[in-house]
Amino acid sequence: MSCPICLKPVGVVEVGLPRLGRVDKYDFVSVIRIFDEYVEGLGGLEEYSHAFIIWLFHETRGVKLKLRPWGREDFPEVGIFATRFTQRPNPIALSIVKIVEVDPPRLRVLGLDAWSGSPVLDIKPYDHLDVVNEFRTPDWFEEFFKETRGGLPRWLGPSR
Repeated sequence: MSCPICLKPVGVVEVGLPRLGRVDKYDFVSVIRIFDEYVEGLGGLEEYSHAFIIWLFHETRGVKLKLRPWGREDFPEVGIFATRFTQRPNPIALSIVKIVEVDPPRLRVLGLDAWSGSPVLDIKPYDHLDVVNEFRTPDWFEEFFKETRGGLPRWLGPSR
């Protein structure tokens, strides 16, 4: 059987978030190891402060099209596309990260919520075309975010 859409990872998360314990992804430096054949693609990335990392939820099991966020009964049941949870039809993840260091073949970043071993599909710089000054989120998300994080990380706040 052929693959209608075939993607080849450009690297792997060498050091990702620990699976146990509460670690704030905005304070944790993750390390992405770019495969040798793609290392020269890192050239110039050091000029940017942030990037998109597109990666796979490589250990997710099953698909859920509806769920209660974080399993909380006080939150409404919503569709998977209204969440960032892993049980997706295609287990593709997207993180906006702060670039700490570009040291080929490694990239060190803050804000990556991947585990060690997660395949990295692509890296794209974050620039002016990606800024959204006004957006909205549901009340349940705002409630959870305030409860668990106390607000936005310093580098993800609104543009001033």
